[in-house]
This record gives sequence, C-alpha cells and structure tokens, in this order.
Amino acid sequence: MSVLRRFAGYSVICLIASQLQAQQQDAAVIFNFSWKYGKPSDYIVTVHRGGQVDYVSDDHSLSQTQERNQPVESNVEQSVQAADAASQDRFTKQFQATDAIREKIFVLAEQVKFFDGQFDFTAHPIAQTGSKTLSFQDASRHTSTTYNYSENPSIQQLTEIFQGISLTIESGRKLDFDRRFDKLSLDQDLKAMDALSKDGHLYEVQAIAPMLQRIAADRTVLHIAQQAAQRILGRAGLAAAPNPVQ
Repeated sequence: MSVLRRFAGYSVICLIASQLQAQQQDAAVIFNFSWKYGKPSDYIVTVHRGGQVDYVSDDHSLSQTQERNQPVESNVEQSVQAADAASQDRFTKQFQATDAIREKIFVLAEQVKFFDGQFDFTAHPIAQTGSKTLSFQDASRHTSTTYNYSENPSIQQLTEIFQGISLTIESGRKLDFDRRFDKLSLDQDLKAMDALSKDGHLYEVQAIAPMLQRIAADRTVLHIAQQAAQRILGRAGLAAAPNPVQ
C-alpha cells in the first residue's frame, strides 16, 4: 500500500509540474500600437515564453496634409482614399527571439505586476504619440494597460524594445522591396539603418539577417551599402554571410 501511495503522490507531483510548465509555455507578452501618423499605423508584437515572436502590421496611416484636408469633398476622393487604404496589405512575420530579449521582456512585465494597473501619464496634457497597450496572458489570466506615455521605467523599456522590434522588421521590409525594385535606394535605406543600429534603436536584427546577408554579398549593389549591411550585422553579433549547410 505504501508503494501505491508513493506512486500516486509522485504522479500528482508530475501532473502539477506538467501543468505549470504548460502555463509557462503558453504565457505571452503582447504590445499593441495604433496611431494614424505611425509608420505603420497599427501593429502587434507577441512574444511567447518559448521565444516565438509573432509580428503583424497594418498600415492605414495619414500624412499631415491628408489630415488637414479632411473631410474630402467629393465621393471620388473618398473612393480613392478608401482604395488606397485597402491596398495596404497586412504583413505578418514570425521569428525566434534572442534569449536575452525574451527574458528581459518577461522580467520587466513581472516588475509591473504583469500590467495590472494604470501607468499612463496624466499629470498634464502631453503630445500624442500613439495608443499603446501592453498585455500579459497565460492559461489562467489576462491583464493589460493602455497608455500614451508612461514615466514608469519598466514600461518605458518595454515600449523601447517593442518599438525597436517593429522598426527592425519594417526596415527589413523596405530593404526587401528596394532590393527587388529600386536598388539605388538601398544606400539611403542602409545609411539610416546603420545610424539606428549604432544608436541602439534596432532590436532583434536576426529577424532580418538573411536580407542583410544577401545585400552584404550582392555585388550589384553599391559597395557602401554592402559595408553598412555588414556593420549592422556585426553590431548584432551576426555573421556577414550565412553559415554554410553542413
């Protein structure tokens, strides 16, 4: 009987441990951004405990000129604007986060009780920089907080990381487009990215490493663009050329 009890107790412990592990694996921190002047205007970054990152963006942004001219006066103009908005395809990308960034995101989330509270700055009116929502979810809870700007250091760091991830992914999208259709623009693209990388504003560069590596090895693009791609990869600790298949 004692053997059976020990076995039953061991089984319960294993079941609890398995459930806890499943909850941890299911946990995710989500950043949702929306602003009509943003580039892109809307995006969501989901970082899972296991390291998978899901990025989704939708761009329906307005220029300052478009905003000043609204509402448009004719049905034709309204139709044109609607068609322009509809032509902006939703973009999705999945990649694996670095261990350092994944751990930092979850540690920062824990420091602010997984966003269970109010963190928006309300002492006085400030400039609008977009609606931002940080959320945490696992098998047993879902908490979130929405803000324009926050003085909380952990919220600020999380905002910087997630906006940096979006900046990296969207920069990679532009590189992909220009490499296929407008190679002369790659020099300016990479010059801007090189400066952002130097200042520490690009996060998770490994997500666009294949594109940077192709440019670094592409002799049909300007040499200065190749060098910039190599520098960006180097700062991220990535090789300028992909590892050969064994």
